[in-house]
Amino acid sequence: MKKFNEIAFFALLTFIFLSIVIIPHVMDDMPNLYLIDRNVIDFSDGWTWEGDGFKKEYSLPYHFDVEDSEPLVIRNTIPEDLPDGSVFATRSVAHSVVVKIDGETIYEMGNDRSQYLGRDLGTFWAFIKTEPEHKGKEIEISLFSYRTVSHGFASKVFVGSESALYAHLFTQNGLWNIFAPVLILLGLLIIFAYFVFGIFREKNRALLYLGFFAFFMGNWFLGESQMLQLLTKNTYYTVRITHLMTLLAPISACFFIRENVPMKKRFFTDFLVTVAIVNAVVTLGLEYFNILGLTDTVDMTMVLIVFILLYYLGILLIESFLYKNQKALRELKFLSIVFVSGIVEITVYYINGQLVTSHFLHIGVLVYIVLMIVSQFQDYMDRKRIREEREYYAKMAYTDILTGGYNRAKYLEDMEKITEPGGVVIVQVDTDRLKYINDCFGHSAGDLAIIDTYQVVENNFAHVGETYRIGGDEFAVIVENTATAEEVDAIIEKVKKDVEIKDKEREYTFSISLGFAEYEASLDADLYSTAVRADHKMYEDKRRHRQFRTDSPVG
Repeated sequence: MKKFNEIAFFALLTFIFLSIVIIPHVMDDMPNLYLIDRNVIDFSDGWTWEGDGFKKEYSLPYHFDVEDSEPLVIRNTIPEDLPDGSVFATRSVAHSVVVKIDGETIYEMGNDRSQYLGRDLGTFWAFIKTEPEHKGKEIEISLFSYRTVSHGFASKVFVGSESALYAHLFTQNGLWNIFAPVLILLGLLIIFAYFVFGIFREKNRALLYLGFFAFFMGNWFLGESQMLQLLTKNTYYTVRITHLMTLLAPISACFFIRENVPMKKRFFTDFLVTVAIVNAVVTLGLEYFNILGLTDTVDMTMVLIVFILLYYLGILLIESFLYKNQKALRELKFLSIVFVSGIVEITVYYINGQLVTSHFLHIGVLVYIVLMIVSQFQDYMDRKRIREEREYYAKMAYTDILTGGYNRAKYLEDMEKITEPGGVVIVQVDTDRLKYINDCFGHSAGDLAIIDTYQVVENNFAHVGETYRIGGDEFAVIVENTATAEEVDAIIEKVKKDVEIKDKEREYTFSISLGFAEYEASLDADLYSTAVRADHKMYEDKRRHRQFRTDSPVG
């Protein structure tokens, strides 16, 4: 029945999937319930520009030869058959945009400098809503930018319903729309993992800075996606996030490489980080005081990024082949992917007049981050294995195999660690008649007697001190300022009661001897002297036991 149900489930799943794909094409007369209008018209032809004594038609996009102090003014005629409620859309590339219809201003954005930092508002989509009475009238678009590459440039113009234009903007990027959010989420997950899984305890921040780098690059690409106006009302974030991330991303990348790759020489690496930080501070300061905007200083930042890439390629080459640094070689291979994709991206960016970006850097950064995540995971697992092995061997070095407690080596180490012995109590313990138990009941019984001794002492002293097996049948307890001598005496009485209970469970007579002493500066040169006094008291206790048990030899 189980097998039948599984087959039926997958058959049903296949049928439903095929019905969704096939039926709409077979029944092409089904009513259209799609809520988004996809009818977008490219309204980029027939735009006129009047120069000195001439008037000429142009198709957009186009870069007009306009005086630096003059806005670009282009005009066209709104079609008579334009559907009611249509919207004109054009992309401002660091322009202020003023739109007039029949001489009346119906849209203004970016021309009031008191409303934003810097010399331009930034890059954004201008949506100009029309009314039915606008049909057949002249539409005039004025564009002005302080950036040389943007001044005189006019992007394409589209016409359609608002929802159609949103859909058009979204479908322009296709699957690239999910790239930036995925990269942002990936960066946040890496940062989350760094703290939640305790990786921060290793005092290596490579994974943390990799998370920041992924987060910054994701935001950078999200700004380039032209979709932020659909996602947030935060204008500053919409128009400045790309430029802000170009300031932060190289800093996080430098920090990551510094943490991830051990190098012989590091001074210039730190100097580069300082330069990147200073560049960010100066750039932000220039915009804050309305001297230069982030868009004006982007060239300086891009030069710095290229220089940082070239520096790391050079230094990683030296580390890889001169010093045989395998981590540097791995980083060199991965970073080369970003370098090549970045060079292609920058080349395309400047070929297109610094107006259009591509996806080469997206691919390079994604590949780099994925490879580094895998690499970091492998490094983490290697470090974890080495740490566990070190902890295991350290534990074995300090663990008594029979009882599972601490051994003499750990006892001596802990004694040496105590620099202020005042108030420390040493308890000495011995298993009575161990030789007699071994000879008459076997060594397995003798081992059990040793284990019983450790357990009754550990169970009672665990909350105030550490118990150690320091010899065959000898044990010690260090009570370090957690109990007074009177409290230790009370605990010993509890130990004796537990020994009596344990004695009734064994076929042989089970007992132990105990003695303790508190460090006294007037009597003890060190804690070992205190241990000797405790040992003497333990033997006094053993002699008392011997008086009551003269029928059996005492080991």
